[in-house]
This record gives sequence, structure tokens and C-alpha cells, in this order.
Amino acid sequence: MKLLGTILISAFLLVGCEKIEGQLNITKELKLVNSNGETHSLKLGTYNADISVNNSKKLTLRLNNDANEKFVFKFNGNIPENGNFAVSSTVSGQPVDLAGTVSTVITESALRASTESCTYQRAVQVCYPQPKGGVFCSVQYQTVFGTHWVRFYERNTNKNVGIKVNAAGTSDESADFHGDLAYSERVIVDQSNCM
Repeated sequence: MKLLGTILISAFLLVGCEKIEGQLNITKELKLVNSNGETHSLKLGTYNADISVNNSKKLTLRLNNDANEKFVFKFNGNIPENGNFAVSSTVSGQPVDLAGTVSTVITESALRASTESCTYQRAVQVCYPQPKGGVFCSVQYQTVFGTHWVRFYERNTNKNVGIKVNAAGTSDESADFHGDLAYSERVIVDQSNCM
């Protein structure tokens, strides 16, 4: 059976949340409220960090340090695939404003075709002798290995994110985050039955 439409098989699963790894460079004393509700003063320096954005309108900054601290920023609207965004301290729940830029580049390969292994279920009648004579039969399904033909292309995504952290209501920068995310997806546009 040929597949109608497009099936997207991700090599990198994003279950409602993208985690972007990078570095947080703190140039002035920075105070943030961690996920435990405690105000924490972060020292000057460069930290390995990551950010993630989920569907509940939260951006989480996680420092890759011994404490593995997390800082949550609430936001309204959406963070774009390409373009600028801003989150004020009155919205974020943090004593800082965020100003960010997202750049996403998507490239696609040419269409390719190949034969691949696959599995399917086959109905088999199985019969058993009964203790008092006679035979009992039932249909059972067995997994069978086969092959099928597929036509597909590769979609490669590269995303870069830059975020400036400013003292609330000012352009006085305290820190900046730079990170990137790269992943590939295999998009199947057609396939034959598994045989």
C-alpha cells in the first residue's frame, strides 16, 4: 500500500520542547530567582548552559554546574523560528529583561529511493489437540520480516539563538547567552507494502 501524504521520521525528537545548548557569559553581577524560589547571585564568568522552551509559555535556563540550577522565565506569545523577541521583567517573573534573536536555516536534500527492511503482521491458523479428543484452532498473528521500497529526502535544521540579559527597564547588559541546535529529519514521501 502506498502511503498517502508525508510521514516525518525524526532522528531528533522534540517532544514539545527544544533544548539548545550553549554558553552564558556574565559580565556584571546577575541575580535570578531559581526554580526553588530562592534569589541567587551569579558570579562573573562563562558557564556552560542550555535553554529550553515548552508549550506552557516558559523559557528555562539551566546552568551546567554542580548545583544544576534552573531559572524559569514566563513569556507571552511565541518565540519565532526566525526573528527577534523580547520578554520584560514584569512578564518573566525575573528581575531582568530578555532580548533575543533566533536564526533558523533549513536545507533539504534531493529525493532518494532505497529498499529497506521492515516488519508486518501475518495471520496464521494454529491448531491444538484437545484432551478429550478433537482439535481446537485459532488465528494468531506473527511478526514477519520483509523489505519495502521507500522514497525520501533529508531535512537538516540549524538553529542559532542569542539572548541578552539586561537589568530591568534598561539597556544595561548583565549577561548574554549564545547557543545552537542542529538536527536531521528523514521525510518519507512514498513507500510500498512490506513484503
